[in-house]
Amino acid sequence: MISSKHMKIYTISDDVYFQNGIISLAKSKGWDIVAHELDSSLTNQLTPDDVVILHLDAKNNSYAKAISPLNKVCKLLVILGATRDIVINDADLVIKSRDSLLDISRAIRVVAKKKKEVSIRDSELSDIENTILKESLKGKNIHLIAKSLNIPPKRVYAYRNKACKKLGGKKISDLLLIRDKLLEESSTFFTSPASLRELDYSF
Repeated sequence: MISSKHMKIYTISDDVYFQNGIISLAKSKGWDIVAHELDSSLTNQLTPDDVVILHLDAKNNSYAKAISPLNKVCKLLVILGATRDIVINDADLVIKSRDSLLDISRAIRVVAKKKKEVSIRDSELSDIENTILKESLKGKNIHLIAKSLNIPPKRVYAYRNKACKKLGGKKISDLLLIRDKLLEESSTFFTSPASLRELDYSF
């Protein structure tokens, strides 16, 4: 049993068949999951007790921008329908839509039972961290970034390391999908595996 009188579970997807499948799976387990649109009427009423199951695939990349804001106010399970692997750090759990029904139901149970403590983390990027990370995600060389900012390359490495850790990654290649404030400017860059080979991975 995962439900409580305070918790509500929502599923968000633009794929009606997927959404109905999740609801049917939930009913077979005795859970009540409600289909909902991704809009302010939902996000404004979410609490740390609530769960959102967000289905992310190639057709609704715009949903990726909602991951970080949602995870700040509720428990979040992201189900990936994309064929390529991506890294998402701003979610309580990430699984793939091709996983078995047993794995999906387990994931829902794990996230629902999680105790969510919504707190203000030291995760906001400073202006210089933001600039360095954006330039790195565009494939700009560390030495060129250092020259443009008039600081030593070692400082650029340090700032970039700190920025990656704030966003939940260990290195720049972890951040294929990053917080919404960086996603819009970097999403067009990650169009093919070749794009990743152009990044400066050195630390």
